[in-house]
Amino acid sequence: MKSWMYIDKIQPQLEAAFKSQDPELFDIVFDFDGKKLYADKLILSINSLTFKSMLSDRWISKNDSIKIETYKFDDFKELLTFIYSGKCNITNENIFTILDMSEFYQIKDLKELCDKYLSKMEWNLTNIFQLFETSNKYSLIQTKITIQTFIFQNFKTIVKSNAFLNTKKSVITEIITLGQTFAIKYEEMFQAAYEWSENQAFKKQKDLGDENFNMNDEIKVEIQEFLPHIKFNEMENRFFTNYVGMS
Repeated sequence: MKSWMYIDKIQPQLEAAFKSQDPELFDIVFDFDGKKLYADKLILSINSLTFKSMLSDRWISKNDSIKIETYKFDDFKELLTFIYSGKCNITNENIFTILDMSEFYQIKDLKELCDKYLSKMEWNLTNIFQLFETSNKYSLIQTKITIQTFIFQNFKTIVKSNAFLNTKKSVITEIITLGQTFAIKYEEMFQAAYEWSENQAFKKQKDLGDENFNMNDEIKVEIQEFLPHIKFNEMENRFFTNYVGMS
């Protein structure tokens, strides 16, 4: 048998104990340049394999404090608050740090919460490609789906933006690859790939300062990776002749 009344009672008590930060209740101390944050080994270890390894007797002595230099006190406190209560004050300012901590400390439920938060953010040309890369880095399913939808709903505007022209090649490849899924015309896909490649060639020419730099050859090198995803035989004849034939 199971007492749900007891379970419902103990959870708020754990949360209250953590909020109290009473040193007598805890056996672990995290140190942030002298600022202390108390927790206990059992709760952290059963929620995170990373913490379990970190708090192993092999790595720390009983009376040692654990210095945290990678993350700030307030952000780390939000992480621990989630572990003790299931609550986390996620904001636009701390979301990427919280996400990174959830990944590093292997706290799946918090990572899913971050994914949900990011998937509901307001997209624009300033942040869309950063978020695209973030969704890839952390394997954020909800965020990835909403970003892809936004990009292909606004494809004509986005591919003309400086953000698109200067984003990573891996992102462009993925967008071109997915173009057909979202019913983007091959003409538009090729033009987007060409203009991105042309911009990369311009930047390389500028960096090298070489008067004999062959722009066309460099564009061909840059665009090569995209071509297998574009069906030239399905393009309009006029576009193929006027645009592709001259490229």
